[in-house]
Amino acid sequence: MRDPNERRALIAIVLCLAVFYVWSAFIAPKPLPPPEEGVATSGAPAEAPVEGALPPGAPNAVATVEPTGPCTDERVDLDTKTAHLGLSTCGGAVKTLQMPEFEEAVTVTPWWIWIWKTVSGQSPGSWRPYGESSGVLSLLSADGALATAGRGPFAADGAYTIVGRNPVTLQRVTADGLTITKTFAPTEDPAVFQVSVRFSSSVPLNGPFWVGVSDAFRTPESVYDMAPHASAVVDGSLERMSEPDEVTAPTALEGPVSWFGVENRYFLAALAPADPTWGTLSWTPVGEGHGAYLVGPSASLTPDQPIDLQFTLYTGPKHVERLAELGHEFDEAADLGFFGFFSKILLFFLGIFHSGLKNWGLSIIALTFLVRLSFYPLSAKAYKSGKAMQQVQPLLKELQEKYKDDKEAQTRETMALFQRHNVNPLGGCLPMLLQMPVFFALYSALLHTPDLFGASFLHVHDLSAPDPIGAFPFFMAVGMVLQQRMTPMTGMDPAQQQMMRFMPLIFALFMFGLPAGLSLYYALNTVLSILQQWYNTRSYKPPAAPAPA
Repeated sequence: MRDPNERRALIAIVLCLAVFYVWSAFIAPKPLPPPEEGVATSGAPAEAPVEGALPPGAPNAVATVEPTGPCTDERVDLDTKTAHLGLSTCGGAVKTLQMPEFEEAVTVTPWWIWIWKTVSGQSPGSWRPYGESSGVLSLLSADGALATAGRGPFAADGAYTIVGRNPVTLQRVTADGLTITKTFAPTEDPAVFQVSVRFSSSVPLNGPFWVGVSDAFRTPESVYDMAPHASAVVDGSLERMSEPDEVTAPTALEGPVSWFGVENRYFLAALAPADPTWGTLSWTPVGEGHGAYLVGPSASLTPDQPIDLQFTLYTGPKHVERLAELGHEFDEAADLGFFGFFSKILLFFLGIFHSGLKNWGLSIIALTFLVRLSFYPLSAKAYKSGKAMQQVQPLLKELQEKYKDDKEAQTRETMALFQRHNVNPLGGCLPMLLQMPVFFALYSALLHTPDLFGASFLHVHDLSAPDPIGAFPFFMAVGMVLQQRMTPMTGMDPAQQQMMRFMPLIFALFMFGLPAGLSLYYALNTVLSILQQWYNTRSYKPPAAPAPA
């Protein structure tokens, strides 16, 4: 790439990648809409109601006296091949949500983090790249609850009684005559449950009524964090409570609710209402945590008109095709970004490779070869176009000097020069730009596929976490340095040359924080780029020198 225009295009692409990383790490979480007046307010996670503002249309005070005394926290378990639901009589909700096929993410301590802690006096002890697993993967903490229900303030909905076990049925009757009945039933799909909630009363009662999920959510430290957070699809758009600390007041999300629940980077537990238009979803602070609550209309409840709500509960990995088959826009949880179409294609081929190779690291290697081979014709064309552009540079400079006082004539003669010598000025840039969607799509695909969670390859125990040794980023940086040596920087001003020399270091620092699966791809991709450049250099036959203008 001796052509200055081609080098400038490369620099522009590199800057785009840097902007994309900054956007993903610091800007991507969507800001929450401003809170609306009259939306439900916070409450404490105790059985007693919380004083303060109530949901729209709620009475000034709501009695929540328990007819059976304090909660005894009796548990009922619903177990399938892929999910464990622990239902408690305290709140009548899912208090334990585990996935037996997966273990909790282990703590990864890269050597540079360990050195920093040692130098800063945090005494981390001897270096251990990987910690111990804390057990089965769970999407709820000890303070979490899924499928809570009630009337009035958002709070844990009191003591329930087990009235059935097949399916599991829990019931609560309050002193004011409200009866809440919840039913949890497994289906033929081990990851899917049917949940029903009924509000009935022996006397007329004013609403609104609500169903929700709450936990002590925390703000993720980065886009690679596995911290669970509340999320939902409202009006066809994915909404995430990515920064719960900023939710200090109730915030309503207007539009039909396809689902709401809890997710982390790879797993999802979500309730999809059979009627998406029944209520309005609200992010709300609750006690020491936060919740997502589906609040129904303020219509009154009468003895002859109970409120029956049906939900589909999904608990499992966020595989795009799997979620799409279930409907309810569950697949929106696998947020693959603007180039999601290409990401799905790449994930499809990645799955095909894994079905034969049985190893996700080898599958990433195979996918890397496939991508490089697919774009080889474009890359070769870009190389030839750059060489052709280099051939006409002396003539182009002559024209620029000859017509330096007549820009219109300079442009006309320049285009004529390109046409005479069959040179496309965009030939070197366009093929690289065409590869950019695939670059971003591959980034999203490998960043969000659950298959890399806990997958090992060589010295890496988890391809979804950073490489603690840093071998893959190191090899990529070395490869970029070699690639620079193979690409003379003649014609480039000193500032550009200095910037290009620092690019391997900048990219290496960027790669050290990426999941190891991504680092593996980029390291191998750099090696293949070097081999391709070496081959192009030796196979390219320059055309005859152009005649003077």
